[in-house]
Amino acid sequence: MHCDDFTRTDADRRSRLQRPISRRALLQAGLGATISLYAARAMPLARALEAAEASAADAPNAPVLVNVFVPGGLDLLDTLVPTGAYGRYADLRPALKVAEPIALGSTGFGVHPAMGEGLNGGLKGLFDRGRLGFLPGIDYANPDLSHFNSRHFWETGLVSLNPAPGWLARWTDRHGGPDNPFQAMSMDAGLSPLLRGSRNPVAAVQSPDDAQSWVPGVWGDWQDRMMEHYSRIAAQRPSAPGPAAVFAAARQSQFVARTLKPYVKDPKTGADPLAPPVVYPGGENGQGTNGFAENLRYLAALLTLPLGIRVATVESPGDFDTHDDQAATLVRDLAQLSQGLSAFQADLEARGIADRVLTLVWTEFGRRPQENSSGGTDHGAGGLAWVMGSRARGGLLTPYPDLNTFDSEDNLKVTTDFRAVYAGLIEQWLGTGADEVLPDAGRVGRVAVVA
Repeated sequence: MHCDDFTRTDADRRSRLQRPISRRALLQAGLGATISLYAARAMPLARALEAAEASAADAPNAPVLVNVFVPGGLDLLDTLVPTGAYGRYADLRPALKVAEPIALGSTGFGVHPAMGEGLNGGLKGLFDRGRLGFLPGIDYANPDLSHFNSRHFWETGLVSLNPAPGWLARWTDRHGGPDNPFQAMSMDAGLSPLLRGSRNPVAAVQSPDDAQSWVPGVWGDWQDRMMEHYSRIAAQRPSAPGPAAVFAAARQSQFVARTLKPYVKDPKTGADPLAPPVVYPGGENGQGTNGFAENLRYLAALLTLPLGIRVATVESPGDFDTHDDQAATLVRDLAQLSQGLSAFQADLEARGIADRVLTLVWTEFGRRPQENSSGGTDHGAGGLAWVMGSRARGGLLTPYPDLNTFDSEDNLKVTTDFRAVYAGLIEQWLGTGADEVLPDAGRVGRVAVVA
């Protein structure tokens, strides 16, 4: 069971934050393109293709930042267990404590056993090889324990309830281009709020298959005629802002579908041009019940193409709003997270592109240090994030909260402002100025995240 605030989060954000045209809006208008494209201006399809190829050619080794959201508020103490203070931890969690955490060398910490699930020892294996850096105690001053509010702060990079573009959208506006929708991608059916509000084009694409245009029950000659009409629609240039936005989305949807069509899996033979070099959870090709892993495997493949991808977002599976039954939830959902992320990293390494991809994994807040009476933990502060990749700085990168000193609300004290991590990622990884994107960059400090 999770709280009402968590249930309402997606619906509330749709009503409070302005949304660009979406795939659903296109479908309701009678257009069956299974893709969402977001842009404020029109462009010829040929120019869009040229822009994607040019941005990739200009910087073939440009760094890519992948942002993975873990919904619900992942618990710090049971995920990254303070084995050096295990007695105090057990006092706080007499029934819930992890009995046999996997030790992280001589650090005085261990991880939940589910973090060892997956290729090459899962996330624990990545830590052992220096490719994962934990960020315990991460949050912001005077934490707001609302799912909606906290997630909005993380997504915008602003501790404010005012509507604002996502922080990656602001980065794309400054350092992206006006013509390439592949430069910033959500590997989901809808656009991540991290990218929402960009003036430059960005896209939501789950796979090349899903990017193709279709209408249920229409095929053969009728489908060809439908696509001819769709092409004519996309070629129009209305001047009014509303129609212009719709037609711009139609044009770019058509462009993305055409660009990715050569990589669609053959429905007859099953031949997959983007077949991964490693086995993802859910089957030999990563397709199955773990949609998170499938999204990651397509992202890894798309990063090998000359598309000019610079930032990408993915949402993890599971519901980490563990007010009850936390032990069973972590066993199941942490395993899916570890399996998917470790396969993604192994895939990048097998493809030879791991040195230019860094992944940030985050959640909207932590949990209270004391367990509750329902076998769970309630909303708290001082959460957990981590960076992952061949060039990630490994180890424990921020101070772990003191288990003997809580804040005025009996929550863990925050040791690191999340915006200090964002500023570090922007400057150390993307190589641009953090103050261009984060208004508070000058006062939040920096966390070293790149080795």
